[in-house]
Amino acid sequence: MSAVATASVRRLEPAELRRWLGQLDTWLLPGCRYGAQHTWPQLYRRDGDGVSFGGFVADELVSHCAFRWAQLRTADGLQRVALLGSVATAPDWRGRGFASQVLTTALAAARSRADHVLLWAERPELYQRHGWRPGGMESALLLARRPRPDLDGVRLAQVTDHAALHRLHAAKPLGVLRSPGAMSALLSTPGMVTVVREREGAVVAYACCGKGADLGGHWHEVGGDDVEVAALLAAALHVAEQREAVLLLPPYRPALPARLGASVVDAFTVDGPMVVSFGAPLGPCWVDGLDSV
Repeated sequence: MSAVATASVRRLEPAELRRWLGQLDTWLLPGCRYGAQHTWPQLYRRDGDGVSFGGFVADELVSHCAFRWAQLRTADGLQRVALLGSVATAPDWRGRGFASQVLTTALAAARSRADHVLLWAERPELYQRHGWRPGGMESALLLARRPRPDLDGVRLAQVTDHAALHRLHAAKPLGVLRSPGAMSALLSTPGMVTVVREREGAVVAYACCGKGADLGGHWHEVGGDDVEVAALLAAALHVAEQREAVLLLPPYRPALPARLGASVVDAFTVDGPMVVSFGAPLGPCWVDGLDSV
């Protein structure tokens, strides 16, 4: 194959994107049961609002990324952000700078409506040279199943619970704003277990584990106060038939590990999303796993 220095980069309209979804599945999620539409529904499902860009050599898609605009509740108030992911290049075309060309075009488009762009990167060093900065470390807990949890009122979530779960999400001090419809669509993601705790006929806590092919074995979103969430998680490992699981711990829940008690067998940190800011730096924030792309 002869060397090629430049790809033709353009935004992919939804109908055109459908044509390439199978190829994106093989690049992003090889061998997985769930594809991109199931794993990142806000980017790729027909009712999502993702913005995709492709780099082409002739008529061949060689590189791709996608983002969605969102409003992020932060310690400094509401911020306009773009959540970017699915950066991938065809194996035979890697190492030619095509991903950089697609990212540059996507960033220019995101800048029209966002003050910050967040990117989840497996290899952060590849992005730092292009202006991305580390977004800081995030906390995680390894939980172990304990005998005799309080299972009273604990059950799998139902569609009729979605409005209550949206209210619990909206009460969080940090996170992405969602409409009730977006929340319901996310809670319908295949490959996910959502467990709720109910008291006197009202849902008081919820927790989500897995999301398509992503976040398997990770409880990545919880809602409710710490007392109810701790009781729910202790029971949720039984409901999900897990001996161990990881909890991604929001920074506004510093008391939750103590509430979980002996269920916590380890604590560690993971990389948060990388950030490009077009003005002032982004302050302390949190993106729940349902919103990650």
